Amino acid sequence: MKGTPIFEEVFIVMLRQRAMGIKLLIGCLLGFIPIVNLLAFGYLFRFSRRVRRSGELTAPEWTDWRGLFLDGLRFAVIWLCYWFLPLSLISLLSCLLYNFGIGVIAYILFSVSCVCVSVLFASALYRYQMREDFKDLMDVNLIVKMAYLEFPRFLVPALVCFGLFALLLPLYGLAWFVPFFVLSVYTGLCFRRLEYQDSVSF
Repeated sequence: MKGTPIFEEVFIVMLRQRAMGIKLLIGCLLGFIPIVNLLAFGYLFRFSRRVRRSGELTAPEWTDWRGLFLDGLRFAVIWLCYWFLPLSLISLLSCLLYNFGIGVIAYILFSVSCVCVSVLFASALYRYQMREDFKDLMDVNLIVKMAYLEFPRFLVPALVCFGLFALLLPLYGLAWFVPFFVLSVYTGLCFRRLEYQDSVSF
């Protein structure tokens, strides 16, 4: 595929893959179990790394459980630093605003922040996977700049993922695995296109 990947096309191609439903189901089920959900994190890390290296959208198999667990730890560090922590701080601020009687502003702030933080996380994930060196995560300015420059392109995918998260929230495993699955793969394709200026393979 030439040019910038189109989100709708990427989404449809992923859904049409053989056994994709089973692969997603396994990740969602693992996502319900603390500690074990690191395997699901590892799967997301492995798929996004494959996209970064090859530009291919073929989802990996659920194999090499030890490797998945280690990759899950790597994913978790990035997720904690660039998604959970900033969103937790924003949640506290939103709660304060709500307690002061300005709940509408609190809701808008939290909703917008969910979208922005998701793009920030995607940028951090791609930055780390370039060399797989945790020191690269310390370059906050570069990661923020990456997120800022690509925000218009990632706005629709981030909104879709936020909507999926809100829709699936009663089912914890589904609520985080599916949105991050979609977001990490699509943003990885776009960053690869910018980095290598080549086509991506469906």
